[in-house]
Amino acid sequence: MFKFLITLLVAFGLISSANAATGCILTSNKTKIYTSLISGTNYRSTTSSTSPAGCTYKQTGGSCTVANAGPALLGTTTNLECPIDDYVWLIMLTLGGLGFVYIRKKNLILN
Repeated sequence: MFKFLITLLVAFGLISSANAATGCILTSNKTKIYTSLISGTNYRSTTSSTSPAGCTYKQTGGSCTVANAGPALLGTTTNLECPIDDYVWLIMLTLGGLGFVYIRKKNLILN
């Protein structure tokens, strides 16, 4: 058990030390963030990251400009909006209900 806790703490430390990249998000395509800075708030249109399926990047700051694409909004690569986030309470309620029914039918005896 002790080894598991140490491994978990080390993994958490490594994951939490990751840095978010700041970039520019076009209002017409919020699934792409441009991360290569030219100067000030101007970003190159050649270097970008695409969000995971079904997710979009959210604005975290002011305005910026993407070369050859026009005005956009500042954001980070870790600030995503995914539709599943709106339904977590429903998923937890369903799984909790199923667990309750399972335990009641099993007649578990806890010592």
